[in-house]
Amino acid sequence: MTTLMPIGVFAHATRLSVRALRNYDRLGLLVPARIDPGTGYRRYSLEQFARAGLIRRLRELEVPLAEIAGILDAGSPDEVKAAIKRHHDRVAARAAELAAISGGLDSVLAEPTRWLHVYERVRTPQRIAFLTIRTPLSGLAELIGPAYARLFAALDAQGVTPSGPPGTRYRTDDPDELTVELFVPVEGSVRDDGEIGPAELPGGLLAATIHEGDYEDVETAYRSLGRWIAERDRVPTGPAEELYLVAPGPSVAPEAYRTEIAWPVTA
Repeated sequence: MTTLMPIGVFAHATRLSVRALRNYDRLGLLVPARIDPGTGYRRYSLEQFARAGLIRRLRELEVPLAEIAGILDAGSPDEVKAAIKRHHDRVAARAAELAAISGGLDSVLAEPTRWLHVYERVRTPQRIAFLTIRTPLSGLAELIGPAYARLFAALDAQGVTPSGPPGTRYRTDDPDELTVELFVPVEGSVRDDGEIGPAELPGGLLAATIHEGDYEDVETAYRSLGRWIAERDRVPTGPAEELYLVAPGPSVAPEAYRTEIAWPVTA
């Protein structure tokens, strides 16, 4: 039996927004594996991860939607790459930036064959300090480091001690309009100063996996979680979280990064 997942789970697992998926369905770029005739509710299959990943990469490369259909139907990976190169030639002024993005294309041109181990763990309620930023996905990497610096500086000014590794929660899934909550577990009380504030991570069951290395292929972790959730008919109960067990820093090589990606789910 083909494993199908609701549009919300598929959106999180592929890092495409629900709004984008509906639009891609309307344009015929990514048609759901099944649409309920009574409710119109969309469901997607594991086999559609590769196509979704390629669409997301092409949109990061700013390939117009009108051209994506032709690229998707081009056939072989070589033909796909040739079509992308033609697009690169038209935007040569941004070639260096786009080359960095296109480096991840090879991992999404073929059906994914690597699944990460997913495990369950139970979390007790956890006191945190948090800071929220709003940005398109394309601007997140530039903002997240300075935002964490402000968060830790504010905690230090209040005399509050971190009690665990920092993390993020993605409050929205639209890559054009992300709301990202940066948090760090703390001991003691945090004063709301208008930028940082106190909160609590709810207790409960988490489905989690470990991503090692830089974040170019972090989608493998999200795909693995989405597959695990769908195969077990679990329901997400909150936003996905990234916990930076070994975080980026001046003395940390990217290959040493270690990130737990967790999703609160029903039992």
